[in-house]
Amino acid sequence: MSKAIAGHRYRHYKKETMTYTVIESNALDCETVKPLVIYRSEYETPDHPKGTLWVRARDDFESQVTLADGTVVDRFTEID
Repeated sequence: MSKAIAGHRYRHYKKETMTYTVIESNALDCETVKPLVIYRSEYETPDHPKGTLWVRARDDFESQVTLADGTVVDRFTEID
């Protein structure tokens, strides 16, 4: 499982071109005080320009997902 580390680059499991740079790995949700990851896209789509900022719970960012064929993979994999 890849740990979220600020300044490191990651690829999302859904598509090789979905790459991100983690901006902050220790942000906190103001209501739940749960750790959050803030990350910036390195690609663009018709709906989201390159550089879009995203926020996800750190537990979710560092989690694994099960694919349709039963294979378990990291949601985000460090690429650098």
